[in-house]
Amino acid sequence: MKNSIELSLPQSKTVCGYEIKKMPVGVFLKAVQALNDIPMELSKALFPGEGVDGMLAQLKGIDKNGMQELLLRALTVLPEKVIALFAQLSGIGENELLGDATIGLDGLAEMMLCWAEVNGIENFMASARKLADKMRAQTTEKSGSKG
Repeated sequence: MKNSIELSLPQSKTVCGYEIKKMPVGVFLKAVQALNDIPMELSKALFPGEGVDGMLAQLKGIDKNGMQELLLRALTVLPEKVIALFAQLSGIGENELLGDATIGLDGLAEMMLCWAEVNGIENFMASARKLADKMRAQTTEKSGSKG
């Protein structure tokens, strides 16, 4: 049985002639694992002067507009890493993303935003925030009851 969020999300959309599909969690986890090599570089480039805590605080409250801003900033400061990551997430080859003149920079940004929509990233971030807050509250309760 699907919940209301799943029912309202499209399973795929076509942007610039490419199908942007809902991806399995494993694809996302592999892409995140690939980011392990560059977290400090990424945080310094995308969130200058913020450090990891500042970066996480900003990501915690990100919405669709914030995601769009972040994607554009990422494309300007770490373009090759962003292309490689999006290729892995979307299943569209890096050569196609870089070489297809019909995509262009605006199309690439549109594809990325579409991927975030189809895969419910905004819903995921909201749910992850709630889960983190709940876990933090439980940890606080446990440590407070020990004294």
